[in-house]
Amino acid sequence: MSDIEQRRAPRKRATQRMPVVDVMTEQVIGQLGNLSATGLMLIGHAPRAGGVYQVAFALRDAQQREHHVQIGIQEQWQEPAATQGQTWSGYRIVAATDKDVRAIDEWIGPAAD
Repeated sequence: MSDIEQRRAPRKRATQRMPVVDVMTEQVIGQLGNLSATGLMLIGHAPRAGGVYQVAFALRDAQQREHHVQIGIQEQWQEPAATQGQTWSGYRIVAATDKDVRAIDEWIGPAAD
């Protein structure tokens, strides 16, 4: 990851395990680290450099209703995590429905860091 801060959108850290599934393979590719309106960070196995994925995960809104989100993402960067064999990876959101965008925006809320 670059030493220069490149994040522009507010983001929220995942405070519980939130598996992210590759829709094509139906395999968990990582756990959500944080999420913004424009991207997300995962911890998992090293992705293909620049790889594009269709992923799904669940978000809970303020009323604890679960929303199943399915978006297209593209890998932007990766670096080794502290755990052997794990990688932190940053992704840009490249495709999302209006419904998924609303669910992400609501989940991020005003408490984003």
